[in-house]
Amino acid sequence: MANNFFEIENVSFAAGGKNKVNNVSLKIENEGEIVCLLGPSGIGKTTILRTIAGLEKINKGKINLKGRTISSENIHIEPENRNIALSFQENSLFPHYNIEKNINLGSDRVKDDKKIQTKEVINFLNLNKILNKFPHEISAGEAQRASLARSLVSQPDLLMLDEPLSNVDQSFKEEIQVELKQILTNSKITTIIVTHDSYEAFYLGSKCGIILDGELKQYDDPYNVYHLPNSVEVVNFLNRGTLIPAEVTSPKSLENEDLGTITGNFARPFPIGSKVKLLIQPEDLQHDDASNLKLEVVDRKFRGSNFIYTLKTLSNKLIPVFVHSHHIHQHEVDEKFGIKRPIHIDHIVCF
Repeated sequence: MANNFFEIENVSFAAGGKNKVNNVSLKIENEGEIVCLLGPSGIGKTTILRTIAGLEKINKGKINLKGRTISSENIHIEPENRNIALSFQENSLFPHYNIEKNINLGSDRVKDDKKIQTKEVINFLNLNKILNKFPHEISAGEAQRASLARSLVSQPDLLMLDEPLSNVDQSFKEEIQVELKQILTNSKITTIIVTHDSYEAFYLGSKCGIILDGELKQYDDPYNVYHLPNSVEVVNFLNRGTLIPAEVTSPKSLENEDLGTITGNFARPFPIGSKVKLLIQPEDLQHDDASNLKLEVVDRKFRGSNFIYTLKTLSNKLIPVFVHSHHIHQHEVDEKFGIKRPIHIDHIVCF
């Protein structure tokens, strides 16, 4: 326990007497790490944050912070004694204080040797022009950024952010993500972030937790969550690929009736002859007009730097394929699209 900065051991999180997420165990080994929790609305992510903050009690397991048990069946440290900051998605500003006073309520708790300067946070969150305004006079995005600023300058042992950038304009969001990650990392503020945005989670988080069907389905670094999902449920939630039937033909190959032979390294081994569902992600297949394997284009999404083509196989399976937007031959719907052979996938993920 003492070796990990923060740890949850076999805790079921409940709200209103009803369990939301069961038997959760996870750890943050080092101070300053950022963990992101992903999952659909209503699954219990906010309940987890509220419980860690001390706003909900637990009836089994333990929550430990800096070597001290803050929640268990017999122990409940009050929220004000945990040195944990929780910033909710909705406006949590005090209406009778202007924005500057709201932010300074966070800095008032910190010693003089604080690592984060209030002015620095105000600048990177672009709050200078609204410091004298009151919460009812600003937008939802501005209120959310002000609440984030207050939490940051309080420099807690553990910072928890519930959808911190959901109301921020997309054009400004990526800039804030970069600055936020930098200031959290440099100041070694251990952080748990709840988000619906998987790209945000993959960028900010050193670890990502996927919460589905009342369980923590996977807790791993972002690369493994994306490339090595551990269940069909995680694949479906991330929606970054499709599952097609295949048969394992050797320790490094399998066969699909539409694509033929596919080689690579299995994420986990299957006996030869096993009937499996193979995960195909957009970057797994390559475009090649000269190939004799051609599939029909049924959809094309332009994403600026790339296209995602949806291709239909002879057996009516739909497969996504990533292509850089500068590729010479752009295909229209109903055209034929060549797939490069031989097909090799670095990570063969099957279920």
